[in-house]
Amino acid sequence: MSPTATAKPSSSTSRPAQPLPGGYAGKLLRVNLSTGKVWTQPWSPDEMREYLGGVGLGAKILYDEVGPKVHWDHPENRLIMATGPLAGLPVWGTGGLSVITRGALTGGATSTQANGFFGAALKFSGYDAIVIQGQAKKLSYLYINDDTVQVRDAAHLKGKDTWETQQALEAEHGLSGHRLSVYSIGPAGENLVRFAAIQGDYGHVASKNGCGAVMGKKRLKAVCIVRGTKALAAHDTRGLIQAADDIAHDLKTDPTTSTLYHWGTLFGVTNLYKLGVLPIKNYTTNVTTVDMAGWEPAKLRHGFDHRGHQCSACGMHHCHIQVIRKGPHAGERVDEPEYEGWSGAGWQIGVTDMEAVSWLNTRVDRACVDVNEFGWVCGWVMECMDKGYLTEKQVGLNLKFGDAEGAYRLLQMISHREGFGDILAEGVKRAAEKVGGEAARCAIYTRKGASPRGHDHRGRWDEMLDTCTSSNGTMESANPTHQTEIGLPGRINPFDGEQVARLTGGILGRRHFEDSLGGCSFTFRTRVEMLARALSAATGWSYRLEDAMRLGRRTAAILRAFNLRCGIGPESEYPSERYGSRPVDGPAKDHHVMDQWERMLDVWYETVGYDRKTGKPKKDTLHALGLPWLAKDLWRK
Repeated sequence: MSPTATAKPSSSTSRPAQPLPGGYAGKLLRVNLSTGKVWTQPWSPDEMREYLGGVGLGAKILYDEVGPKVHWDHPENRLIMATGPLAGLPVWGTGGLSVITRGALTGGATSTQANGFFGAALKFSGYDAIVIQGQAKKLSYLYINDDTVQVRDAAHLKGKDTWETQQALEAEHGLSGHRLSVYSIGPAGENLVRFAAIQGDYGHVASKNGCGAVMGKKRLKAVCIVRGTKALAAHDTRGLIQAADDIAHDLKTDPTTSTLYHWGTLFGVTNLYKLGVLPIKNYTTNVTTVDMAGWEPAKLRHGFDHRGHQCSACGMHHCHIQVIRKGPHAGERVDEPEYEGWSGAGWQIGVTDMEAVSWLNTRVDRACVDVNEFGWVCGWVMECMDKGYLTEKQVGLNLKFGDAEGAYRLLQMISHREGFGDILAEGVKRAAEKVGGEAARCAIYTRKGASPRGHDHRGRWDEMLDTCTSSNGTMESANPTHQTEIGLPGRINPFDGEQVARLTGGILGRRHFEDSLGGCSFTFRTRVEMLARALSAATGWSYRLEDAMRLGRRTAAILRAFNLRCGIGPESEYPSERYGSRPVDGPAKDHHVMDQWERMLDVWYETVGYDRKTGKPKKDTLHALGLPWLAKDLWRK
């Protein structure tokens, strides 16, 4: 089939018919970009219960189909875009997308989530996931309209940013609003920037571990889905609606989530500053003379003209479109930054003008790089220039903390691999190693090459430990919600390494369960029991808390086994020098995580049931998780 041909996806070998659980389309869409072949693959109800969808499904496909010699840029690497059994159903925020692949920053497994409408549109088109392999002969995009699937020429989209790409495809197909979901890469993905992301629906980003670089290497500019016409039914509609109502009520009234319901993640700026967890100027300080009262959620939102831009089936007052109110970009429409946007495009690089942060954050999304890694890269350059470790001649411009326009220029250099931007496009770890000297000591990263989230983890040890030990290119477990539900303490001493490690290891699995359902981690910040009840009503299963945690821990073990096979082991589970440094001021200045790091690793390994020396999940752990085949793979010698 030629790269522009229309395909009615053919089915692979059929299986004996079994009743399909509610909430599932029942098919995986397979695309080989090298040959142009498109086909569907059924999967059984037993597989659905065992792996659910999202990262649960994606981890299994990745392990089965991507061998250790298939690196992130190999055509046979898989790019899996999956949703789960709640996507398209009336539970808040269930338009979720999980992207699973072998990532460009760590060279290991990636699981990163985005929201919007893609997951619901995919389900309504009759598919639970898309599995993409191969490499197109020229820049292409994937078009899906129910049973019609086309790999189309994308020459006219080359060089466009993600918003321009979506606008062009909306015009091309005569569809707009929620009738068409487009997830695409910007110039950064086309130019294989190692921290390129995949962005869609004007502001929703699957951002971690260079998944956009994988998409760019496949010469796939976008995946474009028309909202389909396929029916989607729940097993117990009344029970599902009751569970959805209970979840919504919990989000609106529980003290731990009600602020999130009203303001999204905006409250993170002031709250994390009080804890010493807001990253300021590349971890060089934890204090500021800025009046933080001006950064309260109401000030961040109501200081701009704005309107709601919520995701599929969502009642949260979360995502918004803003209008820049003053300054050189007055009148531009932008996506309201999440907390990590205010951090990575703001405080981390010393920019505290709200209009400038909001504008730069959207430019980062449109270029389509991870705003966290961009902040670590940009802040590193700013500090090194301030201290004389990098020169204007080396960098190509004079870049100081607080310079939003200069940061945008650096973004363009990175996105197009222009000058020093070619080095920075490799990510902060590789750039620092290449530059060397005193500059290398200022860089913030894990030894695996992963990017921390937009926090100063020197005041939040659970997130640093989780980031360094995780197998998915970002945090797997930290910052838990309702952990008492699974027998863990509601509060711990955040600077007691053993308590931190037991909590972080004890909660492993919850987030993987959430990320297998096809929804948003913010609307799923309720009790696991309630999510399991919604899943049971949707599918007809009897799914319980213990089933949910088992699914999550099983997924974590598969991702870890994949990474071990890729050569990523315990020796890389450490922060860089600056990342693990002692704060010079602020609330955490009397605490140094590295004083307890080795003991924290020992306790974490004991808690999750993995072998400390090899990094492997132990045999009895794998058998308890129902993974005898993985035990055989890992322990055959």
